[in-house]
Amino acid sequence: MDLTYLKKTDAELANLAEHKSTTREAKREIRRRKMVGFWDGTVKAKWKYIDELDTIEDRNKEIRNGD
Repeated sequence: MDLTYLKKTDAELANLAEHKSTTREAKREIRRRKMVGFWDGTVKAKWKYIDELDTIEDRNKEIRNGD
């Protein structure tokens, strides 16, 4: 294992994972970090926050009322 990848940020590892010459070691370090539950917050999350979700009961009330 190449120890230089331990000092890289998550964003740097994501970029290195795209290049053919560094893909294997970068992906190995990303996998290791996922297994131990470590992240430094430099990679943008790929999920969206939804303010409010309709519950089934609320939606059923709307349907019954004709809204």
